[in-house]
Order: sequence, then structure tokens, then C-alpha cells
Amino acid sequence: MRKRPSKKKTATLFAVLLCLWAGQGEARDLTAEPWEITADRITRFTKPESVEAEGNVVMRRIDDDSPTPLVIKADWMRYNVEEGQVHARGNLSMQSADQDVEALEAVFNLNNETANLTDSTLFVPDSNLHFSGHKVEKTGPITYRFEGGNFTTCKVEEGKSPPWKFQSAEAVFKVEKVVVLKHTVLRVKDVPVLYLPYMAIPGNTKRKTGFLLPELSQSRLSGSGLITPYFIDLSPSSDMTLYPGYLSKRGVVGGLEFRYVADEDSSTTIATTYIHDKTADTAADDYKSDDYLRTEHHRYWVRGKLDHDFGGSLVARADLDLASDRDYLQEFGRFANGFDDSDSSFLRNYNRGLEEETLPHRTSQMQLSKSWSSAFLGGQFVGINDLADNRSVPSQVQTLPRLLYSGVTELEKLPLSLSWDSGYVHYWREDGVGEQRLDLYPRLTAPLPLGRLVEGTIGSGLRETVYNIDSNGASRFDWDYDSEKNRAAWDINANIATTLARDFAFNAGSVSRINHAIRPEIDYTFISVDKEEVLPDIDEIDLFKRSNLLSYGLNNYFRVAGLKDDMPYSRYIGYVKIEQGFDLHENQRDLSSPDDENRPFTDVLLKVNVYPLPRWQARYETAWSVYGEGVTKYDLYSRYISEAGDSVGLDYRYTKGSAVNQLNAELITRLSDTLFLESDLKQSLSENSITGASLGLIYHPQCWAVKFLAEKNSDDERLAVMFSLVGLGQSLGFGFSGDLEGGMDLDTGSGSFDFEQKR
Repeated sequence: MRKRPSKKKTATLFAVLLCLWAGQGEARDLTAEPWEITADRITRFTKPESVEAEGNVVMRRIDDDSPTPLVIKADWMRYNVEEGQVHARGNLSMQSADQDVEALEAVFNLNNETANLTDSTLFVPDSNLHFSGHKVEKTGPITYRFEGGNFTTCKVEEGKSPPWKFQSAEAVFKVEKVVVLKHTVLRVKDVPVLYLPYMAIPGNTKRKTGFLLPELSQSRLSGSGLITPYFIDLSPSSDMTLYPGYLSKRGVVGGLEFRYVADEDSSTTIATTYIHDKTADTAADDYKSDDYLRTEHHRYWVRGKLDHDFGGSLVARADLDLASDRDYLQEFGRFANGFDDSDSSFLRNYNRGLEEETLPHRTSQMQLSKSWSSAFLGGQFVGINDLADNRSVPSQVQTLPRLLYSGVTELEKLPLSLSWDSGYVHYWREDGVGEQRLDLYPRLTAPLPLGRLVEGTIGSGLRETVYNIDSNGASRFDWDYDSEKNRAAWDINANIATTLARDFAFNAGSVSRINHAIRPEIDYTFISVDKEEVLPDIDEIDLFKRSNLLSYGLNNYFRVAGLKDDMPYSRYIGYVKIEQGFDLHENQRDLSSPDDENRPFTDVLLKVNVYPLPRWQARYETAWSVYGEGVTKYDLYSRYISEAGDSVGLDYRYTKGSAVNQLNAELITRLSDTLFLESDLKQSLSENSITGASLGLIYHPQCWAVKFLAEKNSDDERLAVMFSLVGLGQSLGFGFSGDLEGGMDLDTGSGSFDFEQKR
């Protein structure tokens, strides 16, 4: 029996299967859910029980709590209540908060929340995923299967091919899970560039297990290379990435990076790389031509960082750095998960990076510290992975352990403060002189009553150092003196300074005023040692010696102020410092040889650290000899980062009498909306040679990027191609998206937690 159709648009509340599109949980009685339907024409049938709607059909679930309720539109729709099926066609679309579907025709099954769709597209807004296929099967509440489908994260424009897409024989997609693609071809503008028989990638921007895009390379030393990262989501707070690969001239390579984040101040990263190297150095083929012949085939590098805040100012930090040989980092530093990637990641996440890859040793260390308002307690272990083969010099120093306790307290009813530094350290060498040392150093400090215009302090301390010295290994490093020694010393230090400041009117842009503060300063230090002892020379405490030094300096500090966007502001722009010292002990010594010179004046030291613009820092330090030797030191550091992401860096270091004469430059710039250029240069001016150079060109349109990299050093040449598809990797930390953000930070310090410097 057929009921007569309505003469106008009719609204009817009834249950319909289409709510299965929003189903995220267990199966339920969908016919019990209320819907609102409007159409140009609605007809009801009784045998079988069904509803037919025609013309501008809109179906909306009215009890949906979502801010964007599920809406289905079609030109024609028929719902069979007895069989639980809905058949719709003509401009068919379904929209919800998490999915957007269009199809030519579809049949929905209410009982098991499945559907068959023809010429359908699926868009997932959260992850910007686009799927399309001629035959699409909805196999569950949130699962789809595409035959002969396409997949991309690029915006799909009608009549145009997307910049890139995966074209697969079969694709299985589960919302909030993964996309599994079989027999897949990556097409760039419909040009096939890569075939993969199987791949699994994240189904959204959240971390999901799956393959990431590969790195292709060609190197003179390593041959053709392919590295295919695979990301594994372990938990909401941990993940890992595997780096399997192959280098045609070297062999199989593998890598692993594990990351764990407990909270903002507690995290761990461990990374390792390994290669079974088919090659070995020979006298005729010596890498770097330095007579260091590597013969082992099992080569590796393990590194990591740990920060953990236990609360109550109890903090643990650790660095791990081990390598199989001293050339590993230089040979494989630019590959995926290599030295450059690890160093940048550690600096970004832990504010401390790696030692230079050229050093013949790697340092691992662990520290546990507790601080109070006026005291500090710390312990540290340091292990050195010595990679040098020169046994004519002592081996590297191991610290097992170092303990420090320091603090300061104000003495009641006296204008004095008591400070103390105390420490114990055990320095051990496999081959060479080591020591155990206890050092106690209390000091009293008081202000000098010099009036309101001049400020000053005076302090004095006693230092007692006790040694137990031993030698290890070969007899050539035997200790020929007493193994037990002690050294007593006392010192006095006085400092006098004043500060003069003035504002100067200045009209340039938003700046209306410059503040200049001048601080002349005089410092005197006298150190007396009871007797000159022959001691090891491992760190600066061992080198503690007599001194009678008068130093003086003129410090200049600058700030600017003005109005910006009608708001007052003030900004520090840097300092200029000039320092020199006069050694009274040197001036009074008895010259034992006519060839000796009396040189009481130290070098004149100039320090400049300025911020000409908020995103530009320049730091310069130089030393000049007053005895006709000219400049003895240069140290230049400069970084500029624009708001658009362009960045440029320039470093120069020179020390007279040493091999340090190095120029480093880095540049990242945007050539157009989609084209970026990055380059770096390392120039040894002492050898007049380029020790390293690279040039990278990045093409980065809306939803994908490709990076072409060419690099050269004194030992190798390498070409590499790296792909990055937006939405498929950057959220996992993979690819090179960080390079496009400027890639460099202004100097905020080394982030090191070394207690003291060893020799």
C-alpha cells in the first residue's frame, strides 16, 4: 500500500541508518536514534515499510551533542526499515566533525554499520587526508577499504592532479589509526617516482606506527644509499624510529632512536647507528691520509641525553657518547640519524649538543645535584671513550667520581659573608698519572665603606689541598715524586667600581632614547702558596699558583627605549668591555737569563656583545699584545634570524701559536614562496682549504617538499635526495621541516653541566 506524497517540504522524525558514519564505539540500535529529514517530496510505503525522499534531501541527527552534527544530503534517498538499508544517489554527501564524504551512489546497511559506495571521496579534516576510489567499502563503524584508490594530504581541486598522491591497488583506512597501502606508486604530478609493495603510515597528525619516507644518496666513498625510517608509537609518552638501509660500497646499515618524555623537565633520548663496513683502510687508501688505518668492520655510534627532575631541586642529567672509531662521525655524519640530526635535536630539546665530530675521543657523563637557596651539592662521573692510537701521550682522564659542596651564608651582626667550596675528585687514567684530591676553600667577604658613589668588596680565603697521586700503565708515565702531597695557600681580593649612566635623546624609527652606563672597575688579587710543589696538571685547581695581579677595565652597557605600536618599551642592546692586567709578581722577578723579558702587562682584551635588532646577535672577542706581537686571539659569533625564517650565521676563531684559524658560515633563505636555499661553509684559514661545504635546495609547496643536498669535504663528495610529505612525518620529527624555520637560535649559553675543565 502506498501513501499519498506530501505537497510541500515535510519534516519527519524517524530513525535512519546513516548515523553509522558517526559511530565510534560498539554497535547499537540505530533505528532508535531520532533524525530530522527535509525534502521537496516525501513518500511512505507500508509493504515493505520504507520511506522515499526526493529533491534537496537533507537528513540531520537532531540529538547530536557535537557542535557540527551529522548531515547527509542527496537528490534521492530510500530507506527500507525491514531490511535496515538506505539507498541514496545524486550529489550524495555526508559531513560530520571528523569526516567528509562524497559519492555518486551508496547503499548503507543499518544492522552492521557497513556500506558500499561508488565513485567516492573521503576527507578527514583533522589530518587533512584525502581518499578517493571508484569502489569503496565501509567495513565497520570507522574502517574503509578502497580498491584502486588514491591518497594524498594535498588539497584536491576539480579537474587537476594533486602535487603528489599515493596510487594503490588496495588501501585500508581506520579513522584515528593507520593507513595500510598495498602495491603503491608515489606519483608527483601524475609522474610515477617510487613503487612500494607495502607501506603503513599514520592516519592522522598524531603519532602512529608506520614507514616514513626514504633518503636516497650517492657518495664517492659510500656509493648509492637508501635509508627507510620506520616509526613505532610505543605509548603516549614514548616512541622510537628504526633506520634500516643499505650503502652499495659499505654494506647494511641500521639505526634506532628511542624517545621518552615524562614531563616538561624530564625526558630521555637514546640513539644508535651501526654498519657492517665491507671496506677497511689500507696504506694505499687511507681515509683523511693521516696514517690512522681503520681495520675493523663492525662500526657503531651510540649517543643519548637524559634530564630528570625529581622535585625539590634534585636534578639528574646524563650524556652518553660512544663510537667504534674516530672517523665514524665524519664519514656518516650527514646521513639520516647522523651527527647533524642528533646534534640539532639535542640542542633543541636539552640545550646541550655533542662534542665536535673531529675529536679523537667521546665524552659520557652523569650528574646528580641538589640545590638550596644558599648551597649546592653535586656528584659527577665522567668517562672518556679514547679513540686515539697515539700511546706516546697519556690516555684520557676518567672522573670516578667528583663530589662538590659549596655555599654562602651571611654572618649575623657582622658585615661579613662566609662562602665555601669543597670538593673531592678521583682522576684515573688507563695509562698515565692520576690522582685523588681533597680541596677545602673557605672565604670571608665584606663590603668596602667607600660612600654612595663608589662600591667595593674585599675578601680573603684559605685553601688546603691534599693529594694521593698514582701512575697507571706503562712505566714511561711513572710518578717520580712523593705520592702523598699537600698544598696550603691564602689569597686576598679587592674590587672597586662605580657606575655612571645617562639618557641621550635619539630619533630613529621607534627609538627615542639611548641609555649609556659606564662602569670603570679595578680588581686586585694576591695569592700566596706556602711552597712550590710538583703536582699533576689535570685541571685548574692543580695549576693554582702564586699571583699578584692588578687588573682594570672599562665596561659600557647600552639600552634603547621608545614607543612601538603606541606602547612604551625598553630593550637591552649589549655591552662593550675593555680589560687588561698588570702582574706585579712578573714585574719584580729576578731575570735569570738575558734572553728572558720582563712582561708584566697582560694582553688588552676587548669584548663586544650586541643585539642591533631583536633577532640579531653579534659577539666579538679579541686580545692584543702590548709587546709588539699584534693580535693573539679572535673569536666572532654572529646570528640573524628574520621573522620570515631566513637566517645567517658567521663564526670565526683564531688563536696565535695554535692550529685554530677557522671560519664557519651558514645561510638559510627563502627564494620564493615555495623555494628555499640553505648552505654552510667550513674554511680552515691556517691550511687555506675548505674542510666542509654543503648546498641544499628545498622545494616546499603547500603539502610536500623535496630537498636536494650536495656536500663536499676534503675526503668525500655526496649527493642526497630527501622527501617530506606534509602530514606524513613532520609531526613525528622526521624530515627536514625544522630547516625551514630558520634552523638557528641566538646564543643562550652552552648548556653544559661540566663542574670544571680538565687538561
